[in-house]
Amino acid sequence: MKTTLFIASALSVVLGAMLAPAKAQTTPDCLLAINQGVISPACAKMMGLGASASQSPPDNGGLPLQQTLHYQPVTGSVGNASIVGLTLGMGLADATRAMKTYCKADPRLTNSFLNTTYKGVGVKTRFYPQLLQCDVNGDQLEVHVSPPVMGSVVTAIKRSVSFPADASPRFAELASDISQKYGLTLPAMVRDSDSETTAYVTATGTMATNARFSYAQPMDSSSYDAPGEIAYLAVRASPVSSNPANVSMMFLTLEDLRAERAINAEVLKQLTASVDQKLANSHVKPAL
Repeated sequence: MKTTLFIASALSVVLGAMLAPAKAQTTPDCLLAINQGVISPACAKMMGLGASASQSPPDNGGLPLQQTLHYQPVTGSVGNASIVGLTLGMGLADATRAMKTYCKADPRLTNSFLNTTYKGVGVKTRFYPQLLQCDVNGDQLEVHVSPPVMGSVVTAIKRSVSFPADASPRFAELASDISQKYGLTLPAMVRDSDSETTAYVTATGTMATNARFSYAQPMDSSSYDAPGEIAYLAVRASPVSSNPANVSMMFLTLEDLRAERAINAEVLKQLTASVDQKLANSHVKPAL
């Protein structure tokens, strides 16, 4: 099982490292998928599960998170931006429909759980829908969904598109489209050098830009473009080898850092509170 830090040194988000095949067809594949909280209609039928099993993740014995937060929309062009119909704050059902429309197929859903150790006690959340993915002809979409503490809303959207050299868009035309849609200016692309730009919202709500592709991490303030950064939209275009007038790859990321910071803090609060309650109600005494 692969673990990646979600809150530095405190909270971890656990995803399936040995992911079952997207179209699992055998009983072992289906068992692996179900253990990871991924239940496809085909596996549900094979394992004799009811129709509802494909709609909700299995019970892993974790803490059920309570919704205490409401999504606060980001202002300005970043908050209004969309990537193929996907927007920040969009609900899980709407995001699923938008991805199905774009990819012409149901997106893959990955369920996850969060865990931490507090006062020596390991505690985890129940599975929840955390990631939606789909792809079509080299165009890949990845949508991150919030834990139940904020309902199930979109907090990050990532898109990567690869183009064959003989069917690649002209950089000048792509840059014009990016400018028209997002109001961003991509710098001129040269051989072996990407063209990058990021629009971000500062802690005071003002807009700013940076001539690089942002890799900001919610709980790592050193990765921000500005202290207290709220959200960002990053765009990167890579040139075709030996033909910098055309684009071989395009990357877009739209992320709400403020929402993710609030989510992490609230999840940690609920997990540690559950441990405190358990310890307060514990009256274990060793026999002497």
